[in-house]
Amino acid sequence: YNYRKELETLGYSKSIVNNYPKYVKSFLEFNPELLENINEEHIKSYSNYLQNRPNKRREGNLSESYIHSQQLAIKGFFDYMERIDQIKQNPFTLKLKSPKHQQRIVLTQSEIQTLYKTAQTLEETIILHLCYGCGLRRAEVINLDTKDIDLEKKLLYVRKGKNKKRRVMPLTETIIKDFKKYQDFSIKNQDEVAFLTNKLGNRMSGCIIYRTFKTLLKRTKNIEPNNYCLHSLRHSIATHLLENDMSVEMVRDFLGHSQLSTTQIYTRINQLNMR
Repeated sequence: YNYRKELETLGYSKSIVNNYPKYVKSFLEFNPELLENINEEHIKSYSNYLQNRPNKRREGNLSESYIHSQQLAIKGFFDYMERIDQIKQNPFTLKLKSPKHQQRIVLTQSEIQTLYKTAQTLEETIILHLCYGCGLRRAEVINLDTKDIDLEKKLLYVRKGKNKKRRVMPLTETIIKDFKKYQDFSIKNQDEVAFLTNKLGNRMSGCIIYRTFKTLLKRTKNIEPNNYCLHSLRHSIATHLLENDMSVEMVRDFLGHSQLSTTQIYTRINQLNMR
């Protein structure tokens, strides 16, 4: 059964098309029953397992949003099986509640300055420039190629952002200066086109970028690392631009948001911080 093809046909995002079949595979490995024998008890048992399973990447259990995605994948799979007459009835009967989204926590402008002062290598500074100074998402940092940065025109091009949205952003003199240094001294394999590379000269992975950020947080000794994720830098630049009186429309274009309402979340964060 080609669940992946079905998701593509229905127009789901690349992330869902890639991840949902994996989630279903994990469920079926946990419950090695014939499809027609799977019932609501098997699904409840797997949901309980997910809620108690330790998180392999960090301390604690799996997040509500991750478990919710797993459940949606399983429900969608059995919907598909019922639709193509492979089962008589969808056994998924759980009532799904959308997970509560945690309030977006931002670093203060002084904390950002502390992070920059804590950076010990040019690579660490570049990661801060890309994730905070340019407000890039992690995937956008990973996918950034050298040709996407025009140092002469002082512009950075995001050619394939979220929802395949393109955007162009201006670069400050400080960022341009550091980008030039990085291009001169970074190790790159002969055919490597990526801007950010690892010690072997290959495109840097998201895990290394994330670990670098966490190392910087720990090194400050006064910023709690567990309170922040890499995306916090993007939340922070959005909030700081609004604090410095940039219009919400300009911040929307800078971040590459499709809807103004998404950007307006940061105006509420800004108002809360000012109280």
